[in-house]
Formats: sequence, structure tokens, C-alpha cells
Amino acid sequence: MIQNYDLSSNCLVTKEEGTAFIEALTPTKSEIGALSDRFHFPFDYIGGILDDYENARFEVRPEGTHLLLLQYPSEPTRGEIETYPYALVDASSGPIILALNHEVDISQLYGRHYEEKRAKHQLIYHIISQMTKSFEAYLTDFRTLREKISHSITKSTKNDQLLAMIRMQSSLVYFEDALNNNCQVLKHYMDYLKEQGEDGFAERIFDLYLACDQARNESRMQAKLIENLRDLFSNIVANNLNIVMKIMTSATFVLGIPAIIVGFWGMNVPLPGQKITWMVWGILGFMALLSWYVAHWLKKRDLM
Repeated sequence: MIQNYDLSSNCLVTKEEGTAFIEALTPTKSEIGALSDRFHFPFDYIGGILDDYENARFEVRPEGTHLLLLQYPSEPTRGEIETYPYALVDASSGPIILALNHEVDISQLYGRHYEEKRAKHQLIYHIISQMTKSFEAYLTDFRTLREKISHSITKSTKNDQLLAMIRMQSSLVYFEDALNNNCQVLKHYMDYLKEQGEDGFAERIFDLYLACDQARNESRMQAKLIENLRDLFSNIVANNLNIVMKIMTSATFVLGIPAIIVGFWGMNVPLPGQKITWMVWGILGFMALLSWYVAHWLKKRDLM
């Protein structure tokens, strides 16, 4: 779907032929071809988003059109949050074009005021900023969930928490790789802007680079913390299993005492005390006393 926007009263408004901003959400190949022909840039500038595993990159054409292919996180499809490419094309004699193949909330772009002479720079800045903030929002959710798991991990014996940690760890691997690529592209873009004499805009992109780098470091740190938490969870589960097995073994040993005594006096042969009427109560008392003594002895030595 192609949506065109123009500037009206310093705000983006929809137009049939937008000259300020074009949003291409899940575009078809024919729509991508029409845009590339209209603004004279290669098909793969936008066509790269059709491949979910396309690498981030920065390219400049001789006439001044340049491409920023970066990555952003999107809602989970298989229980984990993955990263996908988005293309940001600054046509030399045309609008800013944003193309992405998975939905993301960019509604904040349309409520802002833009200066007519600096609209392109402002659009590029706010788009990259919003995509970077989406990483930060997911990282905040991960931090909250990790803290929740760490507080309840000693009481849980279910697999739900382990599966949640595995999903988070997989997502963080995607995040770290995507943010690392984004940082490299932003660095190349800053160098390009400085060569073009756009030092003021380069400084704003540097702010985004720092935010991206901070998110990358946090992704790396959270991945390590979750790995440690998974190891702790495995150790706790193994320890709990050892405790259960110890209790079951001790209980089996204690309960085996009455079984031996009853089995001995249950034989169909002459036995001591078989003619004494109260002998059954004596045997029961002896079994209870011996079982209690053995259980107490095991408990005292932390074997039960």
C-alpha cells in the first residue's frame, strides 16, 4: 500500500501525489518498480525489504539520492520478537520514502510540525528515532519480565519460565545483531553528512547513534543476565529433583522396616510370642518405635 503525504501548515497531510513523504507499507513488486522508475533509483533500494534477512547498508547515487536500509523490531510471530529491514530513501529531487514489509506504529510522525526547508532532515531523524525507541520499549519489557522471573524462579517447577527466557534470549540475539548493523550504517551516514557540510544534521544523527549504541549494549547485557538466569533455573530444578529423590529414598527405607517385620511374623511357621494375645500390639508398637527412631536418625543427619 502506497500512501502519499504533502506539507500543509507545517504538518503532513495525505495527497494523491505527495511531494514530502511517501509511506510504502508491504508494497508489491509492481509498486516498488513504479516508485523506483518515478524517482530514478535502483529497484533493490526498496526491494531489499522483501527479504526479511536483508543486511543493513548505506548507499549514495551520483545524483545525490541515498538509501538508509536499517532494521527494526516487530511483533512476535513465533513467540519471539524478530527484526526486519526498512528502507529510508532520500530522493534528490523528490520526497522521503519509507518502505517496510511488516507493520509498525509510526503514527507519531503525522502529529509533528515540520519546517519546510528542513522537512527532509526532520523526517529522517524522527523515523530513525522512532524505530530506535521501539527497540528500547521491547528492552524495557524484557527487563520487567526478567525481574519478575528472577523473583519467582525459586518457587516454580514449570517450564513456562524457561520457555519465556529462551524466547527472550532469541529476541535479544536478533536485537544485538540488528543494532550493531544500524550503528555501522548511522556512522557511515554521519561521515557522509560531514562531507556534504551538514555538520548540524550530523550532530543529530550522532545522538541517534548514541541511543542505538546504548540499546545495543543493553541487549548484550540482558542476554548475559538471561543466560545466567537460565543456568540458575537449571541448577534449582536439579537441586529440587535431588531433594525429592532424597526424601523418596529415605521414606522408602523407613517404610521398608514395617514391611520386613510384618513379613517375618507373617510366615506360616512357629514364631516367638505367637501364643501371646497382646503380641500383635507389641509388634505394632515395636515397628512404630523403630520407624520413628530411623526417621529421626535420618532427619538429624539431613538425609531426609
